[in-house]
Amino acid sequence: MSLTSNGIYRFNRLLAEQYGKSKIVFYLYTALRLFTIVLMVICAAKGYWLKSAQCFMALFFYWTPAIWERKHNTDFPPVFEVIILLFITAFFTVGEVFNFMGIVSWWDTMLHTLYGFIFTAFFFSFLEIYTKDKELKFKVSPFYSCCSAAGMTMLFGTFWEYFEFFADQVLKKDMQKDRRVDHFSTTFFDDTNVPVEINNITSTVINVKDGDPIILNGYLDIGILDTMKDSLVAFAGVVVFCIFLILFLKSKGKNKVAATLVPGYRDWKEEPAETQAALAKWFINLGNRKTGSNDG
Repeated sequence: MSLTSNGIYRFNRLLAEQYGKSKIVFYLYTALRLFTIVLMVICAAKGYWLKSAQCFMALFFYWTPAIWERKHNTDFPPVFEVIILLFITAFFTVGEVFNFMGIVSWWDTMLHTLYGFIFTAFFFSFLEIYTKDKELKFKVSPFYSCCSAAGMTMLFGTFWEYFEFFADQVLKKDMQKDRRVDHFSTTFFDDTNVPVEINNITSTVINVKDGDPIILNGYLDIGILDTMKDSLVAFAGVVVFCIFLILFLKSKGKNKVAATLVPGYRDWKEEPAETQAALAKWFINLGNRKTGSNDG
């Protein structure tokens, strides 16, 4: 079996298992992929290469849950998978391509909150599975894994803020969004290092060389508020997931709401998804015809 044929077969097998696991998630996957492909082609045809690349990135990340599950023996509940898919769509296609980041004031806040929720679940599933490896000489409790996952999520969020700072300072972007404020405190105006409160700022005049003065209503904060807000709402997302996780662990998996959001363990070789449905069999047979394999 050639490398290309093997890849086609694995692709079709993965589609079949997705369908066998959850038809709702499979149909959502399919609809989002088709929509993104059409949007990518339209953007490319109009010469919007950056937006076309963002569509391609969305297509790539749509595969993340299924690949992660099989690589790390994880089973994401269908509700949680839907949240992941909608997060990817909200970030790449809706947020970037359709510029909801700039149009809707709370869009970025929502994405950072979902980031905290989703990535804590990813890291928790990773830690839970690998700390239960029989070859390890030590064991850790799920609550330790929960705290570790929360810490890793916040660490990665900090790295993202570093990237935004780098983009703003070196690439001259504006990822750390500037905000207008009408008050601030500073020690800049006091030689004794006592904070001075500046309130009720009505306007600021920015004088530039070889240009007209720029008059701004209020005072311009250059990113610190955005950075702190992003970190705080990401932490809120972490806390929300940890609450569901604690409910799940305390009830030993019997809490129905928490069970729809907390990833579990699954050996996909011993417990494959049901692939006997008609559409799933069609995918498998398609892979067999293209590769000559009899594995179904």
